Amino acid sequence: MKKIICLLCVLLLVGCTEKSNNQKPTITPTESNEPTQLIFENQGDLIDDWSNTYRVMAHAMGGIDNIDYTNSLEAMVYNYNQGTRLFEIDLERTSDGDICLTHTWVDFRTKLTDIGGDDEYAPLSTEEFKNAKIMGKYTTMMFSDLLEIMTEVKDFYIILDSKTFDIDSTNSMYSELVEEINKVDPSLLHRFIPQAYTPEIYDTIETYGFDEIIFTLYHYYVDSDGQKIYQIVKEKDVPVVVMHMDNEWGTKVITDVYAYAEMDNNLDQFNIYIHTVNDMNRAREIINDYHFFGVYSDFITENLLGA
Repeated sequence: MKKIICLLCVLLLVGCTEKSNNQKPTITPTESNEPTQLIFENQGDLIDDWSNTYRVMAHAMGGIDNIDYTNSLEAMVYNYNQGTRLFEIDLERTSDGDICLTHTWVDFRTKLTDIGGDDEYAPLSTEEFKNAKIMGKYTTMMFSDLLEIMTEVKDFYIILDSKTFDIDSTNSMYSELVEEINKVDPSLLHRFIPQAYTPEIYDTIETYGFDEIIFTLYHYYVDSDGQKIYQIVKEKDVPVVVMHMDNEWGTKVITDVYAYAEMDNNLDQFNIYIHTVNDMNRAREIINDYHFFGVYSDFITENLLGA
């Protein structure tokens, strides 16, 4: 928690210092590898209509130094300072039951750190996770750390990838998430955007009071039928649909969803984002040629796409 307190002290002193949108965050490592300055630059007002404004969702907080999936504090600050205001995060539980930001435990143990262990899939304790350094230098984040930052930096949104694919695990995760949010500041809830993986999970998450929920299709196929998916989106008034275009099936399904919405004169009711896109030419093709609204990306930032 000392690292977050240090960060917040800097934020209070620096505030909204005007610097170039293209300037990288000030990261000054000490001998212990603790960052002494991590400044969120060019802070502004929260934009309510996020799904019609921002083209980029930073995947796992976005990449840093050509490294992806870190969900780290440094990655968040870097991508924020490049204009990004939508941050997707991955959630797991430590062995103590606390919610932390990491993609999977096996990735954390074997790719992002050299912790390893007899069981590479086993969660670390909260203390072990907080003390670990991603790639030897980046700072891990607990969900509680993120909430502290959100009370000081007020103009970004968080997309939640809870990795909960059944009703019981979804209820368990979201009940605790909302409890933690309410303890810090109940108004923060409207800045969280959960991802639902099935219609049933969508209905479950709706009961927790979030303003908007994304319907992401990577875990939901519906017989590869874009028409069925579109009907679900229409009936539930889904604001954002997310899908990959990495293969023929994915491309067909998501373009069918778009086509049925167009035939129904309903394209203005939701937007489509494609994941995960790191090639700038591909991102512009998706937006300009396929007419989808935006992309999830590791290395494309809001400023870069808008340049």
